Amino acid sequence: MTTTTRTPTWNPPGPGSWRAERSHGGPGVSRLYARILSEHTEPTYRQVFADYGGVVGSMDMQVVNGAIYRRIVPLLGADKDTGKVPPAPVLWLATRLHPEFRRRERRARQVLADKSYLDQVKAWFAGERDQWQAANAEIQVVDPTALDDRALADHLDRLDGHLVAGWRRHHQLHGSDLGPIGDLLANAIDWGLDPVAVMGLLKGASPATVDAARHGATIAAALRAGGVDPAAVTSIDQIRSVGAAADALDAYLDEYGWRVVSGYEVDSLTLHELPSAVCTLVRRAAAETGDAIGMDPGPSTDQRTATEAELRDATPDPALFDELLASARLAYGLRDDNGPLTWEWPMGLTRRAYLAAGQRLADQGQLHQPDDVFELDLPELAALLRGEPAPTADEAAARAEERRWQATLQAPEYLGAPMAQPDVSPLPPASRRMMKTILAATTMLDPDPHRSVVSLAGLGIGSRVYQGRARVADDPNRAIQEMEPGDVLVAAWTAPSYNSVLAIAGGVVVQEGGLLCHAAVMARELDLPAVIGCTDAMTAIRSGDLVEIDPTAGTVRVLEPAPS
Repeated sequence: MTTTTRTPTWNPPGPGSWRAERSHGGPGVSRLYARILSEHTEPTYRQVFADYGGVVGSMDMQVVNGAIYRRIVPLLGADKDTGKVPPAPVLWLATRLHPEFRRRERRARQVLADKSYLDQVKAWFAGERDQWQAANAEIQVVDPTALDDRALADHLDRLDGHLVAGWRRHHQLHGSDLGPIGDLLANAIDWGLDPVAVMGLLKGASPATVDAARHGATIAAALRAGGVDPAAVTSIDQIRSVGAAADALDAYLDEYGWRVVSGYEVDSLTLHELPSAVCTLVRRAAAETGDAIGMDPGPSTDQRTATEAELRDATPDPALFDELLASARLAYGLRDDNGPLTWEWPMGLTRRAYLAAGQRLADQGQLHQPDDVFELDLPELAALLRGEPAPTADEAAARAEERRWQATLQAPEYLGAPMAQPDVSPLPPASRRMMKTILAATTMLDPDPHRSVVSLAGLGIGSRVYQGRARVADDPNRAIQEMEPGDVLVAAWTAPSYNSVLAIAGGVVVQEGGLLCHAAVMARELDLPAVIGCTDAMTAIRSGDLVEIDPTAGTVRVLEPAPS
């Protein structure tokens, strides 16, 4: 199999400053994913910022050579953006005279006064969550292999609409889940508080993050009660040998089985395709204590209460601190709860339909091999099934080769104009607070660009030093299948989809990400020692290496190379 070899051209996809967005996939994203994020991210955030009084126009995502880039779009002059920040006097005057800036200031004041950003959080848990659960379950009962070509094409059309709605809703909800957390962190930084300590106060407020571990424990308990040692389970048949365990497994798979696990993409595996990971989750849960598998017990409730009191006392406004913390705790659980329902489950159901179509089209000679189906966008695949003009088998194969080449590329960190650090001081009070919130929420998803770059070092989560064998996810699908209880997952990044299996790990090291990234959330909630934004993790560590995570120092050491 050949792979394209040529020098890529890295042109910015538009005006302004573009930063590599490595926490949402790639390199080598599919056409389906590229279309949805490039067409629906910018209009979604344009509405979010208008609704909350943000003094930026939008956030955009585009794909260049299979790599995702994002840009903060200015409120005015987006098509002439040079990346430069207006002089402070000009910005001060514009934000007080220009009608749109004045409207945003009024809206920001209203939002901060009535806390309307929490309305969507409450609405999600009061009913919207159930609606997404029901919509996914309704699609899940449809067996794509039982449909004829035209019915399968219609099913794909339905999935396309479901995916677009889910992408937009997930990002709309960022105003409500990341907003309050960003507001807390922005104020904490102004007060001189440690952001890591502040984020530690949110631990326990995201039950969705640990739900898979709960399922694993339920299955393990049922096996033990049925006379089967859960620590020795290596097959699904062993689990199903005990009726109560089989019922618990079905409950787990009904909710998680058709979600993509290792990423956001249509070619990420679902849990149904990872029986070894399910068995490993059960073996992990079979350990009687966290010490037996290296889990960091984390601070006790008393310690967290004492830390909260200490941080509150260090602020000039304890009442505001309490208010911000309460809002952040309410919002914290929404982020890892809605993403799996609005995107990972819909995408897994889409993968299920793609797999059925790919096998069928390969059998008919319309694709050279079943996996080439992932090179077709949803409308193209539906057209092919209907006998309408669509890419040929040769075109799909050529696209697959192109994407394999893109997956080998190292995307530049920035494209376009140099990234300017905005000065928020000239903004009116409510707009200034909103802008600080936006900056905190967006910048803390990534490693700090101003940090000292040290190999195998980053942001530590947890307090306990942990040693374990590394499982490097250069191929996330294979890594998840091969993980053993207590292994250290080493990945470029993680998504909420990893929630269903991450409880297998004893520790986590990710090369990308910052304090608010999904890996940091999962490490906190699962009490996993972690280093986030760990420079060189994917190149300096090999699968099988014995590594030591020291979250207090924010470092990882290779203690013993993998056996040859």
